[in-house]
Amino acid sequence: MSMKNNLLYVVTVIIWGSTWIGIKFQLGVVDPMVSVVYRFALSAALLLLFCRISGRNLRFSVKEHTFMALLGLLLFSVNYWLVYVAEVYLTSGLVAVLFSSIVFMNIANGALFLGTPVEKKMVAGAVVGIFGIALIFMHDGTGGGLDHFFFF
Repeated sequence: MSMKNNLLYVVTVIIWGSTWIGIKFQLGVVDPMVSVVYRFALSAALLLLFCRISGRNLRFSVKEHTFMALLGLLLFSVNYWLVYVAEVYLTSGLVAVLFSSIVFMNIANGALFLGTPVEKKMVAGAVVGIFGIALIFMHDGTGGGLDHFFFF
């Protein structure tokens, strides 16, 4: 891999990994639904600014807007709200492991709705990823009386 790809990977890991810390600190201060609104409103503003600066066209058809709204509602809004609610009751590491299982839903839904072929390397990558995240956070699961979730 090139240095640029390595840098992008590291930046993604740092940003995605740090969101769980932010979620944990934000919980209890405001309602989980409001936390999701804060997070995505800030993200939307930053993306709009990026698109404006880079001169990207943001004109889409009604059909495309409908699809984007549905995607935002199901894949981000409801999904993240439920993650925030789970963070109130479960440890951050366990929620991260459970949330990471979304990769399997993305593979299945891609095949079902978009006709994307399910490749062995995609499934293998998903399994390795989940296993790696489970290893990182296994003490969160075993420390809270959830020993039966892990075989370590």
